[in-house]
Amino acid sequence: MPHAHPTRRRFITIFAAAAASTFGGAAHPADVDYEWTGTAMGAAARILLNMPRAQDARGIIDLVEAEIERLETILSLFRSDSQLCRLNREGYLAQPSSDLRRALGLGLGISRLTDGLFDPTVQALWEAHVDWFRDQDHTTLPPDGVIASARRLVNWRKVQVAPDVIRLGEGQRITLNGLGQGYVTDRVAELLVGRGLTNVLVDLGEQRALGPRPDHSPWLIARRDAASIALSRGALATSEGSGCVLGARGAAHHLFDPRSGRSAQQWQTITVHHDSAAVADALSTAFSVASADELQRLQPRVGRPAIWATDLTGRHHHWPASNPENIAG
Repeated sequence: MPHAHPTRRRFITIFAAAAASTFGGAAHPADVDYEWTGTAMGAAARILLNMPRAQDARGIIDLVEAEIERLETILSLFRSDSQLCRLNREGYLAQPSSDLRRALGLGLGISRLTDGLFDPTVQALWEAHVDWFRDQDHTTLPPDGVIASARRLVNWRKVQVAPDVIRLGEGQRITLNGLGQGYVTDRVAELLVGRGLTNVLVDLGEQRALGPRPDHSPWLIARRDAASIALSRGALATSEGSGCVLGARGAAHHLFDPRSGRSAQQWQTITVHHDSAAVADALSTAFSVASADELQRLQPRVGRPAIWATDLTGRHHHWPASNPENIAG
């Protein structure tokens, strides 16, 4: 049965030697030399550039568009012809692209480091919830039997990644939504670095700074109901259940705890800083289902990244990084 894939609204903003004020406030087109709007990863996209020549800006935009299109044909759950969708349909994929192997391998590495709190095989839980709530008579959460049946397919250890083939366990399906936006953000950032651009902020749901603003001040990354985070280098990723809710009045959301099969109920939001947007994305997903004690235990295991969290009462928590020189907040 085909499944709908609701998602939070996202956009890309790329400032190449930009003069826009802060990321926290929407930049006005009058502040920049070039503006492009379109779509990326199935959502509205916007790119703002400050470059002296329009043809140079157009060339950069063309490169970014082509890279996003290429990655969507590999990683997207929205496109039935993507490599990821083919893998889910067949249970194996011969001659997978290096990007699919790299992204999935990264996800499985985070699964190992977090004792399975991040698990790309939770797609079965998503589908079970979507199917349940599609029936208009269902106003309560799926019963234990439905969840137990889906959970039998959730086990990252059954996924095999080799240079020439990827194989899933019997009946398994995977999702890379827990790190995909970060992965695409990293690849676009690497493309821009390769073109010699500096003072760039890339955002595709997660943000990565390739350096500070042209005046050497940090980019300000706004947060709802919390102080902004000043970012000079590296990436920030945020996970929040309210970003994609399911059922009447948001009875469930998309951040599933692989241990229970239910939506996580620990935090309103989790934000993580890391050099890589993909790693920050995956860690924020994993930490969203962790208790405060588990966060403290896991943080040094994954390199001691900075973590900001808002609990269900609205109280803010912060676990500082081992190298905080590129962030403040």
